[in-house]
Amino acid sequence: MHTTLLTDPALPGADEDAGGVLGEVAVVLDGAGVPARFRAGCHHSVSWYSHALAARLLEIAQDPAIGLRDALATAITRVGDLHRDGCDLGSGGPSATVVMVRRTAEHLEHLVLCDSSLLLLGTSGEIVRVTDARVDEVARSESTAEAIESRRNAPGGFWVARHEPEAAEQALVGRTPLSDLEAVHLVSDGITRAVDLLGLHDDTSLARALSEDPASLLEDLRAAERDLPVGRRPRKAHDDATVLTLLLPRARRCAVEPERLRVSGV
Repeated sequence: MHTTLLTDPALPGADEDAGGVLGEVAVVLDGAGVPARFRAGCHHSVSWYSHALAARLLEIAQDPAIGLRDALATAITRVGDLHRDGCDLGSGGPSATVVMVRRTAEHLEHLVLCDSSLLLLGTSGEIVRVTDARVDEVARSESTAEAIESRRNAPGGFWVARHEPEAAEQALVGRTPLSDLEAVHLVSDGITRAVDLLGLHDDTSLARALSEDPASLLEDLRAAERDLPVGRRPRKAHDDATVLTLLLPRARRCAVEPERLRVSGV
């Protein structure tokens, strides 16, 4: 695979996203930048957590016999063990969204937890976006930050990687034949706000822009954030924005293009 990684922090020197590739595995994590009162039990930063978890995911998921959910659960446990004795995790700690892929002989496996996204670009030109929308559903139904936070990693709420390994069972997983794929983009929600908040793109044009010129896409995104009317601005005027792109070798694709991108999931 040919890979490119581009990240643009919302604030210089304070990037809470993490991304990387090791062997056949690629990950992008978006550290959840919640107010400090909701992670008061831990003295570690959100950036520390997202980078520590990304490193362990890349290591654990190398074993193809380990399912992606199991890899995530193990990684969450190992990072928890790093600070469980010195932090009161029951009183809240840092967390992160996760998007991960692994290439096997015939398929690209994926896992998505919370609102980072996977954009699958098929050889037929079709785009499939995989996103866990539960956090947005909770945010629409609750009126205060405290009410939203009470539903983090709770039944009927939304799930992120934190210190509870059972969150891994809530991740969206699936696989796609490599022969159906031209490229995939692992993106934090700082990228997909170009669609969901700013209206600069739809999923199809966003995937194309990320394939062709991701740096220009980021420039346009930042300009649109600055120009957003005050009444439409979110809590974070700017967000960390990360994209990890994987281009699939042409030799692995079918000679005849499929009619539809075949994505299976659980």
